[in-house]
Amino acid sequence: MSLTTTSLTTTLPALPAFAWALVALFAKTSLTSLLQVVSRARAGVFPIPEDARLMRGRHADDEAPFVRRCANVWRNDTENLPLFLALALAYVLLGAPVASAQWLFGAYVLIRYAHTAVFLLGLQPWRALVYLSGMAVCWAIAARVLMLAAAHVGA
Repeated sequence: MSLTTTSLTTTLPALPAFAWALVALFAKTSLTSLLQVVSRARAGVFPIPEDARLMRGRHADDEAPFVRRCANVWRNDTENLPLFLALALAYVLLGAPVASAQWLFGAYVLIRYAHTAVFLLGLQPWRALVYLSGMAVCWAIAARVLMLAAAHVGA
C-alpha cells in the first residue's frame, strides 16, 4: 500500500502543522548554532586546540561568556524540544484537530523563539516565565493526547 501526501493528510490532518513546527524549530536551533560559531570566531577563543590553530585564535579552557550563553540555549533546546516533538507527534497520530494543532504547535514555536531571545539577552524573570509558558503548552498537548488515547480505547 502506498500513501500519497493527500491520503496521509486526510488520515492525519494535523501533520502539516507538525511539519511546520518541526522545520521552524530546526531553523531556530540551526541559527543558535550559527550564532555560537560566529560568536566564538569573533571572540577568538577556542576550547579545542585544533580549532584555535585553524582559526588562528587563542586556546583556552573556557569559552567566551556569550558563547557559553549560546551553548546553554542549545542545551536547553536539546532537553526540551524532543519532549514537545514526541507529544506533538503523538497528538497528530491520534487524530488531532487541525485548528488545535496549529494553535498549540504555533504557540510553542513562538514561545521557544522568545525563550532563545530572552536567554541570549539574560532577561530574568522573563526567561523563566517564557519557559513555563512553553511547559504549559506541552501540558495542554499532553492532556489532549490522553483524551484522544482514551477515546480510541473506548472506540
